[in-house]
Amino acid sequence: MILYERLPKRPLFPLLLWSLIAVFFGCSRHDSHYADLGETGFKPLHDSLTLQSACIRLSSDFMARYGYKDSGYAVRFYRDLNRFSDSLIRVLGSSARTTAGAAAILDVVYNNWSIGFDSRDTAIETLLPHMVYRSKKGACLGVSLIMLMLAEKFHCPLFGVVLPGHFFCRFDNGTTRYNIEPNKKGMRHPDRYYREKYLSSGTPGYDARNLTTASTVGVLYYNLGAQCLSRRDPIAAISCFQESVRRCPGFAEAHGNLALAWAQRGVTDSALAVFEVLFVAYPNLARLAENYGEVAMEAKQYRRALGVYQKGLEYFPSDTALLSGLGRVCKSLGIKDSTITKVGVKSLSGCR
Repeated sequence: MILYERLPKRPLFPLLLWSLIAVFFGCSRHDSHYADLGETGFKPLHDSLTLQSACIRLSSDFMARYGYKDSGYAVRFYRDLNRFSDSLIRVLGSSARTTAGAAAILDVVYNNWSIGFDSRDTAIETLLPHMVYRSKKGACLGVSLIMLMLAEKFHCPLFGVVLPGHFFCRFDNGTTRYNIEPNKKGMRHPDRYYREKYLSSGTPGYDARNLTTASTVGVLYYNLGAQCLSRRDPIAAISCFQESVRRCPGFAEAHGNLALAWAQRGVTDSALAVFEVLFVAYPNLARLAENYGEVAMEAKQYRRALGVYQKGLEYFPSDTALLSGLGRVCKSLGIKDSTITKVGVKSLSGCR
């Protein structure tokens, strides 16, 4: 599954260093920030929970919040998950922790359960493991979570890996290492494939390392937060993104979407504070200027928005969203937009 929702009007974008943003918010699980939201979001889970326990809790909370009926599929899925993993332990013995175990997991997911790829990365049905199991189709994260939960049951060294817009698995026992592509029935792609396809743009914050269980849950929190944001539920979205950035300090999109959630909540100062930290460090991030400028405009901070659009157009001179935003902010400031051309901005020195 692609790791982020493409939200209406405001696309997502990468990150900065969480340590800087923490200056503004202090998102430790031990603080009172969740209570400060004024309503109830998703409660943070303890880092020591297994992936299966975390998936059960978060799936249950999400479905209850939005009135989903699961018709017993969650119980059926986790029962089958435990049954198949117990069977693999009996059949494979100690080899369950080797490449034989990884191969058996792929056999269960793609042959026994016949789970295929679903490109609808914005659908909750392609994310929550028991719903993927029910429909027999899932996006990359949903399918990977199933594989990782099976591996967890018999300690097979399978790990999740997050990239911009993608998630996959990796077998790594310290001696043998290979990647497992969930969108293509477990095909093994070399590291070079992922570097060229997902990291060639130089997006900061991604190192393609093996994730811990806690970090994998952080990626799930992020995706659930994007779902909440698309449902215009910023309280739940903020709680999810806060937990995501705490667990995954280097996870790009979570930081930006936390700002969008604050903006949707109407807490403009918090949203702009996050945007400012990101923008100072990474003004060339795709769509960052668009999102930052839009929120500044909504807050009627027109001069701030002007500077954001100007800086963004230095890197993306033909970006239509930035040109449109610049035209609107110049109009709000009573400035003629005659300096704006079809290919970008010649000079904005007259916009004062």
